[in-house]
Amino acid sequence: MQKNEKRPKFDEIRKLLHDNAELGFSHTDYDEEILRFQYLMKGDMRAVEESDRIMMPSLQGTLSRDPLRNYRYLFIVNTGLASRYLIETGIPQETVYAISDVYIQKADVAGSFEQIRTLNIELWTLLVETVKNFKRERGYSKQVSFCMDYIDRHFNEKITLAVLARELDLNLCYLEVLFKKETGVTFGKYLLDIRMKTAAVLLVKTEYTYSQIAYSLAFCSQSHFTKTFREYTGYTPGQYRQSFYNKHISIPVAGR
Repeated sequence: MQKNEKRPKFDEIRKLLHDNAELGFSHTDYDEEILRFQYLMKGDMRAVEESDRIMMPSLQGTLSRDPLRNYRYLFIVNTGLASRYLIETGIPQETVYAISDVYIQKADVAGSFEQIRTLNIELWTLLVETVKNFKRERGYSKQVSFCMDYIDRHFNEKITLAVLARELDLNLCYLEVLFKKETGVTFGKYLLDIRMKTAAVLLVKTEYTYSQIAYSLAFCSQSHFTKTFREYTGYTPGQYRQSFYNKHISIPVAGR
């Protein structure tokens, strides 16, 4: 850069620094800022309370002049950061992103400060419970975590453990034994569980036809899907939809 060239100006930033100084405002320091994420990664419910506290605009600054929009932006930033920390704990990233996306979509249409605050508390409670369950029940190796994440992203396709073994450059038999040892079920059973639970949600939360659901979950035909779903739940897809449509339930499993 030549001497006579002007350096970039940061007038707006300098003005904001001045205004904050005039008001006596400063953002939270780093240790305080990450406290909720430290609690989250430990599965500590104090993360919920800390997240609720730290979301206050008086601590976070102004992202929008509109108070409701400002709080919504803070929620989105907070949720995005939490997602990154959750992935660091080993939870499959597609699961994390799905949780994040659902709650950001809810916040996007929320009409009041209290609605977004309630969503934030609900979300962080769910995140902490997810971490606690993961730590208590799982603690998977990187290879098995990769398989689970791959299933989350491709369960609607025809996939086999052989494909994942090639992706990981592992012996198929070794990966098969490792997967069952860590999850307690075979790869095929785990994949079927994901597909059946997804089918149950689609049956009660959408109006997709049975054939649309079948093919979207990589079943070769609607009849194959119907047979499998009935063996898994004790209901045909039609019976299940009629019994549980638009209800919040846990999917029943036949014979359990």
